[in-house]
Amino acid sequence: MFLGMGSLAGCGNGGAGRQGNSAASNSKVVLPAYIPYTGLTPDLPATADGVEAAFRRFPKERPRAVADKPGNGETITGMSQTYYAVPPGVGSNSYWAGLNDRLGVDLKLQMVATADYAQKFATTIAGNDLPDVMQLGAAANLPLLLEKRFTRLDDHLAGDAIKKYPNLANIPTQHWKGTVFNGGIYGIPIPRGAVSVYHYIRQDLFEAAGVSPEPKGLAELTETAKALTDPKARRWAFGSWGGVREYLLMMNKAPNGWREEGGRLVHQFETEEYKQGIADLAQLWAAGVMHPDAFSDQFPAKNLFTAGTIAINCFDGYLGWRQYIQNGAADEKFKLALMPVYTRDGSELAPWFRGYITNLSITGLKKQSDPKKIELILRMLNWLAAPFGTEEYVYRIYGEEGVDHTVSRDGDPELTQTGLTNTVLPIRYLSDAPAVIYQPGRPQDADMQYSYQKKVLAKGTANPTVGLFSDTHASKNTAVEKAFNDGVKEIVQGRKPIGTLDDLVKTWRSSAGDAMRRDYEGQL
Repeated sequence: MFLGMGSLAGCGNGGAGRQGNSAASNSKVVLPAYIPYTGLTPDLPATADGVEAAFRRFPKERPRAVADKPGNGETITGMSQTYYAVPPGVGSNSYWAGLNDRLGVDLKLQMVATADYAQKFATTIAGNDLPDVMQLGAAANLPLLLEKRFTRLDDHLAGDAIKKYPNLANIPTQHWKGTVFNGGIYGIPIPRGAVSVYHYIRQDLFEAAGVSPEPKGLAELTETAKALTDPKARRWAFGSWGGVREYLLMMNKAPNGWREEGGRLVHQFETEEYKQGIADLAQLWAAGVMHPDAFSDQFPAKNLFTAGTIAINCFDGYLGWRQYIQNGAADEKFKLALMPVYTRDGSELAPWFRGYITNLSITGLKKQSDPKKIELILRMLNWLAAPFGTEEYVYRIYGEEGVDHTVSRDGDPELTQTGLTNTVLPIRYLSDAPAVIYQPGRPQDADMQYSYQKKVLAKGTANPTVGLFSDTHASKNTAVEKAFNDGVKEIVQGRKPIGTLDDLVKTWRSSAGDAMRRDYEGQL
């Protein structure tokens, strides 16, 4: 996510917040009860492993999930990031006006471009001008900041107290772990899938090359990549180097970030599996199967994949599925599929990197003199977390029928041009429902994605530091890891020998790695 900044002005250093954010205090927190929504039945059920529920068609029934409007005309201010152009203001945006009417509040929302959010967050904190509700992240001194400026929510949400907000109670328990600081609950999680990324492939290009969409092991992957690559036709197997690296790390059974061994944490950088993955990546680069611009920080992977310039787009977000389908619709040959990862020798599926539980994203509520204001905000967030298929969800995502969306003969809502402009209000970064698998007009896609999630999560491996906080990571890791990765790029491109990786690891450890390890181990 964002917020890899230095210490937050106005919050001091050390203090009770940091001292209280310990394993001893946090382990005593009573997490909110999990009460799954049962108003709609999916075609394929969610599983305990984290496979998402799947709907082949949009439910014809649109039950209400909230009986009454959350508010009665009050004003609520908020702030969150956006990946899109800022939509029209409430005065010229019927969707926003309709949302306010359904919420019963005047929602005044600051929308900040993702690239600028870290700086905006810092200046907002420094100026002590917090909105009522805002998107948080892994900021330096976060525990102390939360204690001083934000509301502890245990009285409202811990245990059965959350029953007052049933849509928030529909968020599975594990997602709430990332909201625990200083011995209390300090936010609302934004739930994200256990399969947070997919390995996308152009199945039509695989078929044309006569190769399997499930290469087993490094040798078969290399031969498959060579068959897909044709520089004269401006086509390569792989795109950005980072995604290929993550694929190869899975293949070599490297840790998912960190690995716990006998009570001690070992980072993936420190392992032989990581070194082998980098050596394998260098081998693929030398074989000429990666795009020449693979190491560019501005590599346009999505566009090149849709155009067929690259055949495999590794480690892209699972929410990108719909975008690829829409962008590839003009090409009648376009076929989208997903590629699993096998171990290096090809004998079995590789351990899958399970995603971050909250995507490092939680929503904080600033301290209020009137506790009723907190209850109002929680009612609003409860409305915004209405489950897939409900009346509230339909409006939140698709807006007004006939204006922002139309409905197909099969009942699938589709955004109009007006809807594409108006509905990009970034409220999903303030509150959201658990994700489901659904693709309008393409029921077969639900089965494909469901099968893929089920296959890869059968051997999922978690990062043991998810839900823990490291001040070193928040304040130093971005710059330190960039320097490390710049050195790895040199190795992969053959400019430095693989042996220099040991020196990069030593520098990473002394600059931040060992301090992060201490931060996390103190909370395990």
